[in-house]
Amino acid sequence: MPAVTQRVDNYLGGVSRQADSKKLPGQVEECLNGYPDPTFGLTKRPGMQWISNLGTGTTYDSSKWFYIARTSTEKYIGCITPASGGSTGAIAMWNAITGAAATVTYGTGAQAYLTGARTNYHILTVQDTSIITNNLITASALADPTFVANTRATLVLSGAVVGITSGVNIDEYSVTINGSTVSYTAQTNDGYDQVLNGLKSAIDGLSISGLTVTKYVGSLELDRVVSGTRTAFTISAKGGLDNSKLGVFQDQVDNVSQLPAQSFQDHVVKIINTTSDKDTYFAKFVADNGTSGTGFWKETRDPSKSAGLDQTTMPHELINTSVNNFQLRRVTWTEREVGDDETNSHPSFVGTKIQQSFFHSNRLGFLSEDNVSLSQSAKFFNFYHTSAQTVTAADPIDLSTSTIRPAALHAVIPTTQGLVLFSQSQQFMMFAVDGVLTPTSTIIRSISNYETDALVDPVDVGTNINFLSKTPSYTRVFSMVTRGQDENPQVIDVGRVVNEWVPSTVDTLVGSAQNQFIAMSGQSSRYVYFFRTYSDGETNLVEAWFNWELPGTVQAVAVDSDEFFAVTKQGNQFTLSKASLSQSPEDAIIVNNDGSKINPCIDLYATASSVAYDSTNNFSKCYIPWNNVTGLTPVLIIKGTTATGQFIESGFTVTPEIITNDGNPYFKVLFKDLTSQAANVIVGWKYNFDVILPNTYYRVDENMKRSDFAAQLIIARMKFAVGLSGVMGFKLKSKGIRQGKKEYTGDGSTTVFTWDPSNISYIDSNQVKVKINNVVTTAFTVNSNTQLTMDSAPANGAAILIYTDEWYNLNPVAMADDYLANDVALKTNAVFSVPIHQRTDNFTLRLFNDSPFPVSINSMMWEGTYSPRFYRRN
Repeated sequence: MPAVTQRVDNYLGGVSRQADSKKLPGQVEECLNGYPDPTFGLTKRPGMQWISNLGTGTTYDSSKWFYIARTSTEKYIGCITPASGGSTGAIAMWNAITGAAATVTYGTGAQAYLTGARTNYHILTVQDTSIITNNLITASALADPTFVANTRATLVLSGAVVGITSGVNIDEYSVTINGSTVSYTAQTNDGYDQVLNGLKSAIDGLSISGLTVTKYVGSLELDRVVSGTRTAFTISAKGGLDNSKLGVFQDQVDNVSQLPAQSFQDHVVKIINTTSDKDTYFAKFVADNGTSGTGFWKETRDPSKSAGLDQTTMPHELINTSVNNFQLRRVTWTEREVGDDETNSHPSFVGTKIQQSFFHSNRLGFLSEDNVSLSQSAKFFNFYHTSAQTVTAADPIDLSTSTIRPAALHAVIPTTQGLVLFSQSQQFMMFAVDGVLTPTSTIIRSISNYETDALVDPVDVGTNINFLSKTPSYTRVFSMVTRGQDENPQVIDVGRVVNEWVPSTVDTLVGSAQNQFIAMSGQSSRYVYFFRTYSDGETNLVEAWFNWELPGTVQAVAVDSDEFFAVTKQGNQFTLSKASLSQSPEDAIIVNNDGSKINPCIDLYATASSVAYDSTNNFSKCYIPWNNVTGLTPVLIIKGTTATGQFIESGFTVTPEIITNDGNPYFKVLFKDLTSQAANVIVGWKYNFDVILPNTYYRVDENMKRSDFAAQLIIARMKFAVGLSGVMGFKLKSKGIRQGKKEYTGDGSTTVFTWDPSNISYIDSNQVKVKINNVVTTAFTVNSNTQLTMDSAPANGAAILIYTDEWYNLNPVAMADDYLANDVALKTNAVFSVPIHQRTDNFTLRLFNDSPFPVSINSMMWEGTYSPRFYRRN
């Protein structure tokens, strides 16, 4: 058999659930706590730096978490706790940079809006304001005011006044009120004043209860209020030779020419115009002096109709009033200033439940049922038209999706082409042909028909949109690229290669356009699932799936530039931490002699709260700033720099014992006094970088895509080229080999079983397996490296076998090199040669690292013997 060698250029392909023979070079079986980087290779994920403890117990369980980035120096993370037991929820905020708790106050009645659970809230942040929407509450309009018609009247005098001529009365003016008639006959030389004064005196003489008469130039205003109650009355009038010189109206006129030149402030009159309701409007008098007299008529609202939106039922605003200070308050929505329910109706979300808010083209928008409502341009809290007589380009936009399917809209993503709207079974594009959204030019069209999860919002990752679709057991992930107003989008199932790998329990989806990835998490799991891409502008050179295991259940994640924030719950404690996605962060705490900067690959790493030395027993106590976490492995490292060439403790690391029996847990470091390094002592928890490689096959084509899986291939060794790395470990599992085991016999009462490390050793607890009477069971919990507890006691006489998976350590051979004895244990470049000498289908290789130092895998070359078994390969 000929000796052959081939190369895997990188391991940036991520996880693939396809058969090994179908996997592309660079794809792997599993990639836990890895981070594929086009520049640095497959690296160990960055450690999570502890920022603050947020609380303990169940206070923040099932909360709605959100992230606010004001500036590079002012960032916050917050949550809305669920309402329960008849009590409303509450808002808690923390400074994401310092970890300090922020102060949250509530405006009048504002907290009453927080009646929902986590899935009922949506938060939209625009500058210093966050709009909070609760989809349990039906948006309402204010009630119509009490309006009594015909309680006012206006007498308007027109034309010339003609007095007694040749002894003949020419102009006689009469007014009939509630059936009683009074009149005035114009005298010689009478003018408007004399006629109006005469009529006023005559009307006053009727002594109608509550009736007040006020004279203006050319008109009389009659107003009736009886014992504080507006009271209607009837009136008619006539005058002049043809009975047309004295006109009267109460609440409405035929056209604007019938309005008097003078009146009182806020006098409202309905202008009929024609028989159509569409051209009817209302006018209000605005006095020059603010009271009465001269002025002008201005369009206004029907006095019998609602003034607008009920702020108690509408989304509320969370205002960042100053650093670390917030206030939740009701929004002051702009009133409906003109028209009525026909000419300026309420927005379509009134009477429905608002699902989500968004901001687009300088407008605030809401989704409700199958409707999309956008505010006036640049007037975010105004959802009513400027005029009932005409439509302006800045007026609100209110449209409904046109579809035969149920289309309850639940999410929206603004794009260059327009707004992409999501319902559970259909997607739409809201756009204008000329690109400018106006009430007359905006339309909505259906663009695709994919099922989406209504509880997880899609995210925009630069040039594409990602959304989820769930089955009862797993989650599908789709990528959508819009292609213009007249074309359907391109939609790809990017999760097909890891089909059934992402669980259905994920409830959060975030994206980072800068780092080109999406991340998914669920509040019941410690895992975060990532999909990362890298494009050269034409094709995706990297499409990688991988996952991270964080120290506790993931309550929330957020990405801001190169910072990854996470809120996790360890035991009963909530913590806020962050990771730097940059390979050489400016805040790096360890620098080697070559100037390479790193943060430790440690979770919840932080400076020890304090360090004390027990001289009697010769050990240091390094107190931890968070609660002890059962099941995690402690680690300690000394920070600093060796770039100056001086010998210091920087890079010293140890796996300490954790002591909790005094109620103040600490890491115990034997035979070392660390008090002089107290400010440099970093404590935290280990996590595993774990990559399982697929079977290796000889590739028969230049593109390395066709594998000869039927040939006989024996792998002699594998050589791994690594970048900036510390310790690198390799584990191998061969068929038919069991690494360790311990047998017991049940007695019907024992649930705790212990063993000696020489019998059973493992890398992580999920390698421990149990069989009872040769039947595999998972009803147990691993307590420590030498003990597990069964959920229930095995029966008396039951055969119990505790064993581990068949992984064992391989000792790689590092290429000869030199190093500085006083430097941090990091190498910029190295090659490890791993001896195998087995058939390719007889073993599985695992790359492993649990040290606090980084790992960066660049490429791999394998050597072996290959036989096509006398068949010619095409």
